[in-house]
Amino acid sequence: MAKKRKKDKEEKEEYEFKPPTFDEKEFLEKELRDTRTVLITIGYGALFGLIAGLIANLDQDLAMIGLIIVIGGLISLKYFYSVIKVDTTQFQKKNWAGNAVWFFFTFLAIWVLLFNYPFADHADPSVRDVVVWVYDGDSYTAIDYKYVDTAGSYAWVPRDDVALNTIVHASSNYTVNITARIADNGNLETAKIVIGGGTYIPMTYEGEHRYGYQINGADLSSGGLSFTIEATDGVENITTFTPVSTIPVA
Repeated sequence: MAKKRKKDKEEKEEYEFKPPTFDEKEFLEKELRDTRTVLITIGYGALFGLIAGLIANLDQDLAMIGLIIVIGGLISLKYFYSVIKVDTTQFQKKNWAGNAVWFFFTFLAIWVLLFNYPFADHADPSVRDVVVWVYDGDSYTAIDYKYVDTAGSYAWVPRDDVALNTIVHASSNYTVNITARIADNGNLETAKIVIGGGTYIPMTYEGEHRYGYQINGADLSSGGLSFTIEATDGVENITTFTPVSTIPVA
């Protein structure tokens, strides 16, 4: 019994762990092959994104064709690899899934990039922060156009604690300056205003994306002051802003 234990002990001591052989050349070749495949996939996805972006820029109604294009690109990946002699014999599911992800996100990045400024401008100009400044010869009073929670709608709200119907008068002693923040993600072409039912008149740039138009009280009609602002960008996107209520003119 003692001899058997001694023999087992000697066998355990003689055991030597041998790590698996590592083929450095094969490892490097695989890494280079995988990297090359990813780069090719990125280029292929960028091509499809470019095509989808150009089509969308030709007509916004065709933007949804991008979905068909990206699906077609994903399906064609296998055949594309075959055409350009990419070895896929050792591809596993994770390789196919990884390359599909690379293709999709590259496509999406290029498509979104081409669908936005400076490559394209599909957004209308914005007209907001409308303020009417009234000068009575001594001081200025601001009237903001903003949403009033209690009324559930937009309305003219004086900043000072004064009644709205006592601020503007049809008198040469009063000056009214209608201002608004007008901006565009591209190049703003025109900013103009029409008072009542007249003709459009260019507004004056006041800085910080604000435009204004000044009118003398003598040119106002008793009753109410109404106006419409129109903004146009370089690709003829148009925004028209008309307050839902007028400013009383005494």
